[in-house]
Amino acid sequence: MDHDKDAYHLHYRNVDDSLDSGQRPPLSASEQAVIQAQAGSLGGSWIWEILSCVVAVAALAGIIVVLYMYDGKPMPDWPYGVNLNAVVSVLTTLMKAAMAFPITEALSQLKWSWFSRGNKLSDLAVLDAASRGAIGAFLVLFRFLPRYLVTIGCFVLVVAAAIAPFVQQVIAINMRSVKASNPSSIHVCNTSMYTDYGEGAGPGMNEVPLPTLAAIYTGIFQGQNTDSNGVTMTCSTGNCTFAPYQSLGFCSRCANITDHLSLNKTGFGTIENYNYKLPNGLEFSTSMSGQYLINGTNGLELLQLDADNLPLIINFTAIAASGYGVPPKISATECALYLCVDTYEATVKDGEFTERLLSTASTSNYSFSNPTSDFVVTPETCYVGGNKTKDTSECAYPVNWLSRLSMYNSLTPLLNGTGSLFMSNRPFWSTDTIHALYGQNGNFTDISSIFTSLAAKLTTNARSQVCKATVKGTTWTVESFVRVRWVWMILPIALVVMTIVFLIMTVVKTRNQYIWKSSPLALLFSDLAVDAPHQFQRNPSLSGMEDVSKKMKVWLEITGGGVRLKGIPR
Repeated sequence: MDHDKDAYHLHYRNVDDSLDSGQRPPLSASEQAVIQAQAGSLGGSWIWEILSCVVAVAALAGIIVVLYMYDGKPMPDWPYGVNLNAVVSVLTTLMKAAMAFPITEALSQLKWSWFSRGNKLSDLAVLDAASRGAIGAFLVLFRFLPRYLVTIGCFVLVVAAAIAPFVQQVIAINMRSVKASNPSSIHVCNTSMYTDYGEGAGPGMNEVPLPTLAAIYTGIFQGQNTDSNGVTMTCSTGNCTFAPYQSLGFCSRCANITDHLSLNKTGFGTIENYNYKLPNGLEFSTSMSGQYLINGTNGLELLQLDADNLPLIINFTAIAASGYGVPPKISATECALYLCVDTYEATVKDGEFTERLLSTASTSNYSFSNPTSDFVVTPETCYVGGNKTKDTSECAYPVNWLSRLSMYNSLTPLLNGTGSLFMSNRPFWSTDTIHALYGQNGNFTDISSIFTSLAAKLTTNARSQVCKATVKGTTWTVESFVRVRWVWMILPIALVVMTIVFLIMTVVKTRNQYIWKSSPLALLFSDLAVDAPHQFQRNPSLSGMEDVSKKMKVWLEITGGGVRLKGIPR
């Protein structure tokens, strides 16, 4: 192309070269000696660049070692607020700076090599800018074809700007639950003797203490609130787990025995009376003129529930009618309240306590024929330290016989009574507890919910107020830990390797050239006007030019022919 024909090309010639010769004359003996000496000490010419590569490798190794040491471990707690990110950032900055120095110096040396043959003068400014930063290097990538060695160095210099973000992506801070040293516990009734009774009006008339009596009333009158849990629990972090554990408590069973009822209907004119009776002797009569709602009592024979081997406290039987009707809707229910061993597991998550009942299966050596003897309640499956064991001797829960007697004496008057509804539509209840037992309809659902609530409140009272023993749990806390995403280290490692390879290739390529690198003296000495009575020694080596430059003063001279540097040797 015409443009290429008219373009100016630049190449470096020795000052002693003939101006009208297109070829460089053979090197003089002194020049050959200088180059041979330089080639013999390439390590010395590139010593700082080699050391810089060593620093870059050391910084990279430091990053990898630090990340490996803390991968999967808690964030280190170092003094003065120094964190892992800060240490990695410092090492990354050091690595990046150590990489930049040999790259820029190698690019500067390749700049002189570029003009060892004729090339455009404008390339001098472009290549010089490439050695000064990522922006200049980025422009060179579009100026020169990838087949030139200089493009490798420019690529490394440009991509190296992304090292810091990549290394920061290596570290991910995640949260996990770990065991804490803080204690956690739940109150239970342990295997010591269960003793909870007070004095009565006479022998055999013992009653429960007031706190237990309060639990009885709470269970009866808050039957719809059976989920409320008042067990004392300690969990300082708000996150705890408890392996299966056991506690002496109270259990209930209820059965619908409506099909056991027999009906005897009588009438006087238009008024009919309905008489219901159970095989255990409980009767219930109602009519349009006198509507009875419920008749409840205790101590009668259980018709459907099996109480064998159970430490039975009290049983209850009731026949109830649901509102008006001819004939009225009748139901019969029987319930049993007894001592048992409950098996639980519990969790505390974000401060919310959840206790799950696993089983209540238990047996006892209690004997109705000998009610004044202490007895033992034993679970079907024994847990010790959260693990099942076949040694049931560690799961024997003794009960003082007066405790059972006191509970029986306190509950008996509360579970006896009637309720009626006459034509005035005003109900009458013999006791408030009978009213609570009747609920909405006095059927199986209403009565069984009250007994479930009663057992739950008595169990809570026993664990929190009577026994006050505890089982230990595992306390958990949340901590931040380091997770290293090693895939993000591919770029930093690749760039360090490319830096070393690029430096080695540059050293090999320029081994037979003068090593000037980024020094501007080579450019100045290429055409320097010297005002002196005799010609000064022009040494083409960098050290030689540095020695001469120390003995010479220069200034910028503007003449009609242009601008030039004028030097005067001292």
